[in-house]
Amino acid sequence: MKKIFTINCGSTSTKVAYFEDDKMMCKSSLTITAEQLKEMPKTLDQLEFRTNQVEDFLKENNLDPKDFDIVVSRAGTIPSVPYDGAYEVNELMIASVTYAPEAQHASTLSCLIADKLVKGLDVPVIIYDPTCVDSADEIAKITGIPEITNMPVAHLLNTKMAGITYAESMGKDYKDLNLIIVQLGGGITLGFHDHGRIADWVYDDEGPMSPQRAGAIPTRYLADYCYKSNKTLQEMRMYLCGQSGLVAYFGTQDVRDVEKLIDEGDEKAGLILKAMAYGVAKSIGQLCVVRGGNVDQIILTGGVAYSERITEWIKEKVSFIAPVTVIPGEREMEALAAGGLRVLNNEEQVHPYIYYPKGYSSIEDIINNPNELA
Repeated sequence: MKKIFTINCGSTSTKVAYFEDDKMMCKSSLTITAEQLKEMPKTLDQLEFRTNQVEDFLKENNLDPKDFDIVVSRAGTIPSVPYDGAYEVNELMIASVTYAPEAQHASTLSCLIADKLVKGLDVPVIIYDPTCVDSADEIAKITGIPEITNMPVAHLLNTKMAGITYAESMGKDYKDLNLIIVQLGGGITLGFHDHGRIADWVYDDEGPMSPQRAGAIPTRYLADYCYKSNKTLQEMRMYLCGQSGLVAYFGTQDVRDVEKLIDEGDEKAGLILKAMAYGVAKSIGQLCVVRGGNVDQIILTGGVAYSERITEWIKEKVSFIAPVTVIPGEREMEALAAGGLRVLNNEEQVHPYIYYPKGYSSIEDIINNPNELA
């Protein structure tokens, strides 16, 4: 029996789960309130608080890290890597996400907490299916500004799991299909899964607005807004990717709250929520051309996919492209544990982590010259 502990930090919670082989024995979503987050404006400020929460969970459930066979965490904001699957959490990764993170995102804390839990113990720590796997077509990375390359970012953990789940339900192999998979969460991302490889994508800052994100804003408006705002660079980033979307319109990221307004006759709420679904449909249409319309299935997953109102609005727009399957909810903890179990069973190898942040060439350089997000 293999004992596997999983950690998945999100913007307002830290999800943890303990597995014995593929059976989840216990889990929890450790919440951080908006008031608490205000006292920890930078993501890394939250590390001690979240680590203490996880340690309390372990004590409450009589779990001792020294008994774990492996700890598997969600990947943070690390430089692009060439493969999906497992990567070792080593000194380079810890230094990179501590002193030179690619962005301010709570997922970055997952591997740091995992590392702290088993410090000094002979327990391996890995990340699995990071968001930044670069398997995309080169043509998809070209932008109109030569100095900017659009590098792939996607919610790979849950979307890949949804693709595998769908394929198995049809008696097929995920790697034999062309799928457009939509992650409907606090941020909304889409990927074109070409036989197991994400060939192109729409990330949550370049597609539809979402519960917490602004989505794509025309540059002629965004440039003016940024220059006229008194927000700092970090404040602007946090606003666009955490405090906009439904939050900015209604003060809530919970779609159910907005749907209640609609049911009470609020026409504006109906228009805004439908605009979000409309944006998702437009992004699906954008991706359907990646392989000339050769799409086997469109899959809608994530927490927002529980909303039949939203999924039906999307279906109405895109069913002409391919059939639509809804797999609501998130299976990220199961995906992390399954990856860890494959590693322990020698069914999958752990990739060495050897990727330096842009502009750095040694761990010492990273530690001595932290970037502005650290």
